[in-house]
Amino acid sequence: MIGFTEQTTDIYGAQLSRRGFMKAGGVLMVGFGILRSGAAEAAANTSLRAFDASLPGSWIEIRPDNTVLFRTGKSDFGQGTIYTAYRQIVAEELDLPFEAITTVVTGDTDVTADGGGTFDLLGNGSPNIRKAAAYTRQAILQLASEHLGVPAEQLSTHDGMVSGGGKQVRYGDLVKGKDLKLTIPVSGDLTSIFGLAVGGNPPMKAVSSYKVIGKSYKNSVIAQKVKHQEPWVTNVKLPGMLHARTIHPATLGSRLVSVGKVDKQKYPNAQVIVKGDLVAVVAPTEWEAIQASGQVAGTTKWTEWKGLPGKEKLHQHLRNEADWNATPVQKSRKSTGDVASGMKSAAKVLNATYELPYMKHAPIGPTVAVADYRPDDVVTVHTHTQNAQALRGELAMMLGVNTDKVIVKTYAGAGHYGRSNGGNAGAEDEAVLLSKELRKPVRVQWMRNDDIQWSTQSPAAFTDIRIGLDANGRIVAYEADHHQPAGQDDRPIGAVLAGLPTMPAPSEKGGMLTSIANGSADPWQYDAAPNLEERYHGTFQVGQKASPLAIGLRDHSMRTPTQYQQNFPRELAISDAAALAAADPLQFRIDHAKEERLIHVLQRLREESGWQTRPSPQPAAASTGSTPVRGQGVSVMFRGGVYWACACQITVTPATGDVKVEKYTIAVDPGIVVNPEQLKRQIEGGAVMGISQALYEEVAFDEGAVTAADWISYPILKMNEIPEIKVVLLHNPTVGSYGQGSEAANALASPAIAAAVFDATGKPIRRLPLRPVYVKELLKA
Repeated sequence: MIGFTEQTTDIYGAQLSRRGFMKAGGVLMVGFGILRSGAAEAAANTSLRAFDASLPGSWIEIRPDNTVLFRTGKSDFGQGTIYTAYRQIVAEELDLPFEAITTVVTGDTDVTADGGGTFDLLGNGSPNIRKAAAYTRQAILQLASEHLGVPAEQLSTHDGMVSGGGKQVRYGDLVKGKDLKLTIPVSGDLTSIFGLAVGGNPPMKAVSSYKVIGKSYKNSVIAQKVKHQEPWVTNVKLPGMLHARTIHPATLGSRLVSVGKVDKQKYPNAQVIVKGDLVAVVAPTEWEAIQASGQVAGTTKWTEWKGLPGKEKLHQHLRNEADWNATPVQKSRKSTGDVASGMKSAAKVLNATYELPYMKHAPIGPTVAVADYRPDDVVTVHTHTQNAQALRGELAMMLGVNTDKVIVKTYAGAGHYGRSNGGNAGAEDEAVLLSKELRKPVRVQWMRNDDIQWSTQSPAAFTDIRIGLDANGRIVAYEADHHQPAGQDDRPIGAVLAGLPTMPAPSEKGGMLTSIANGSADPWQYDAAPNLEERYHGTFQVGQKASPLAIGLRDHSMRTPTQYQQNFPRELAISDAAALAAADPLQFRIDHAKEERLIHVLQRLREESGWQTRPSPQPAAASTGSTPVRGQGVSVMFRGGVYWACACQITVTPATGDVKVEKYTIAVDPGIVVNPEQLKRQIEGGAVMGISQALYEEVAFDEGAVTAADWISYPILKMNEIPEIKVVLLHNPTVGSYGQGSEAANALASPAIAAAVFDATGKPIRRLPLRPVYVKELLKA
């Protein structure tokens, strides 16, 4: 390299430096510069084994052959966004063909720098990559200006070329033979749930000039997965690796009394490891670990504990025994008018309570992790997580070491819908503890019962709603009290059982993610209603305070968290109110909405779904007999800048209680549609999940433990029950932002299907799931 004095140019707050010439190759590397203030100070202290945020190439690399590599701390969880929409966003902002983005590096803490959970990928998640690419394009224009001798403002970019003044040059030629670095301003906390955020406001490409965004490009990972070329976490094998199965306590409050001994004649290579109340059996082969752990579990003794209300008494317990005064009641910012006066003037009043059960994230494959604790006290963890950097921080806390002692490598695996957005999925910390004890790589795979009984769940909830209608059937007052236990417990369960340090359990003193407070999550959509009051009540996790282990029923965010718990009762109550007003439930929503985007979505939904405009219940509604009766239902939601509406057609067989969803239509205005085909797939996947939740999903538990243990005791939708699903995308570029795809699609299903059952039978629905036994009881009432 030929040395010369480093030159630096300001690029809208980023710094472009030229550090010398290179004899071969060359690259423009786009890295992070940390804004050292407040919370950003922690991010500035980037550890040795994290990918240094200040190093070249920590974000984007422009190569001499005009190809591009970009890195993101997000992981692919089946959405495909990182390999489709993210590539399109980078290509669009750089004015490059989609195919030029040849390499995408994701997840691993030692090769990516920004961190953050894999959620809201096109909302708060996309500004990072979009801004990084926008900064890079401005740096390219600066380099081209110097190369061509033309002012930057007179240059334009297209297909990886810069043109102006009758001249042009490829991006790759601008970086060839040069050692260039663009340092981008960044703030945040690397190991927090949200990670780092790119700062500043570089000029971004006008939506009107988009050429790549809006087209359907293939997801490159699908072919690799189908051909079994994509490495999955279940396939990770390390030299000398041991296999382990954990033996969790008998209940959510049981303490260890004595550990069973392994039968060495049957299992000569197995050994038992005990850490506090965490017991594990380790062996050289997986089969021996499974067999030996079953034998040891049979003779291990635990204390008894009964601190849960049991499933049948859950909502009675929540209403009468939970402490709803531990945290202040919050109110909707949209609350307006005088609800009491509105109710007094009402000609009719709906007064109802709506209940939701606990539901599981329930990945098809149970959680698995491999940990390799090395002699230098550095541990590498191989796992499937939505937030590798946050997991890294949690493991460092548990071990009492600096984060530079922990590396997290991510792989494909079974999606679990939010369970690991704060870091751990379940097995990682247990694998680390065992590997540290044995100083060998250890693979921990939970069995199905471990995953259902010891993982977190989406919190149960109940809501009391009153709606006042005037003589014309219009809403004059709406009042709701939403009750929900804490919804985000990120404590690694192995660390809790072993008595090691973790972040605190949710409490009244917690911060944004560790508080038991309940707040507004479902934005109000019916602005024509003159009087509104919504209140939000929070409390501790059920059983947590009574458990000697401080565990109880641990909750965690699941797709459309908290908004699901608030939207289900609201949307079902709106349908109930429409029935009370003898109005069509879809038109009733249009009549009470003012936002044109929402009105347009509902109008298109009516056209596309085959909706029958009429009041509910339908004229032929029946709650007895063996002949199936048909019904329709509708629901809406605003989430992440996106307006959603769905309509479903269902059948109910009164004699059996069987509910079948025959057709499910979703109309969506996401603003800018980045990749239509990929977005359609995401919506379809979310819809299937939502239908499953509405019809089947409920966590069974007794007074001490979760009793659901498999797909029989926790049933989900089967392939032959998936209905016809129609997705209507309303591309609306004037919004200027990208919309989400999977979330909301699941939450829409429950209130629409419940309303459809009422339409078919004339019997109002007040809780989920709509399993046959509950529907039969309802129809007999």
